[in-house]
Amino acid sequence: MKKSVILALGALFLGNIAFSQSDEFQLTWGIVETDAKKSDAEIANPKKASKITVWTERGRRYLQVYNFDAENIYPGTTKEQIPLIMKCSAKSEQTVGDTTIQSFDRIDFYIVNGKVAKYTRTGRAKDNFFPTHSAALDVATEAYLKANELNLDGKKTKVISEQLKALADLYQKEALFPYYSKDYKTAAVYYTKAGNIVKTGLTGDVDSVRIAVLKNCGEINKAAGNYDQAISFYNDINAISASTEMYANIYYCQLMQKDTTSAVNTLLKVLNDFPNDPKVSDYLNQLIDMYIKTNQLENATAYLQKAIEADPNNTAYIFNLGYLNETMNNRDAAIENYKKAIAIDANEPNSNFNYGRLLAENGNAVMKEAEKLWGKKGYQAKVDEGKKILKQSCDCFEICAENTQDKNLKKNAYYNLMKLYAQIGLMDKSKASREKYNEL
Repeated sequence: MKKSVILALGALFLGNIAFSQSDEFQLTWGIVETDAKKSDAEIANPKKASKITVWTERGRRYLQVYNFDAENIYPGTTKEQIPLIMKCSAKSEQTVGDTTIQSFDRIDFYIVNGKVAKYTRTGRAKDNFFPTHSAALDVATEAYLKANELNLDGKKTKVISEQLKALADLYQKEALFPYYSKDYKTAAVYYTKAGNIVKTGLTGDVDSVRIAVLKNCGEINKAAGNYDQAISFYNDINAISASTEMYANIYYCQLMQKDTTSAVNTLLKVLNDFPNDPKVSDYLNQLIDMYIKTNQLENATAYLQKAIEADPNNTAYIFNLGYLNETMNNRDAAIENYKKAIAIDANEPNSNFNYGRLLAENGNAVMKEAEKLWGKKGYQAKVDEGKKILKQSCDCFEICAENTQDKNLKKNAYYNLMKLYAQIGLMDKSKASREKYNEL
């Protein structure tokens, strides 16, 4: 995540050209404040508010308000650099815990480990222009978007585009302060504002840049747990250029929201729209798993059968089909599925375990029949038949135990082996299985 955010910052353009000044002119806070208040009065006048230049000037003036004290302050700006940027020394300095607070006119810097971690506006600047940290940027953004509505002849397209791009970049810069503090909730607020500008298409960015920014916006919102907002940005990307990566992100957010219906629909769309994707089997597996978890077993079975048709030697698909058949009480079909998987890969642990378990059930059923024949003709033959089946079951559990990397599955296999070997009188093997079980 951090890498992609840094890439977005690399495109930062602050848009200072629109209000640069000559060497003879010194911009002061008083001038900036007066200009901004003048703009407030102008938009309150219906006649003036109908003019595009009133809105472009409003955007420029509020960018001046934002930039006046914090234009060159970035995450990582050092304590030594601050007075050089501010062109004066701090009025006061105090330390609270591990944080040093340096106060200047209209702005306080919070310094941790020698670097700026955050800053806040103070005094009249805060009261008049910064009720929230990004209020001046919000006003500027609104102004340029309004100017765009009035830009019927297209003459202001260039300046509007440049300044909206600058605003999107500035929001992302603001997001980096909380981002590096792992305050993703706050970072997401600024990234969302940046993304809302970029997705309009008015910034003039090529599609690859828009996608990169929108992806950052989605990732930060996902990290913040704002799943609806993250999904919205991922959908914005898909509207530019759809990809399985974005649908995978959408699917993850839907799972986190426990919205299984939407998650299933997302997987179905991926399978329908991207049938040749290299990871199509992964999405199919996820869909089948979702159907199983939501007890839509018939749907899961149908897609498993499609999967097997496409990949007939995939033992994982065949095993899962066996598991589903067993769950739906299709016991004989389940046995055939497990046997088919074992025929393809004799050492496949999951199918061996489940087939061994079903064989054990069959063997025990035969042993119970034998008990009814105690003292009668056919008793020993029935016992021998039952023990033979139980021995086959042991063979399956042995293969499972030797080949699985799943510790719990291995432990369960040895547990069954120590019971079954004892049942058929192979006590040495039962003891050996118990020892291996205890080692786990």
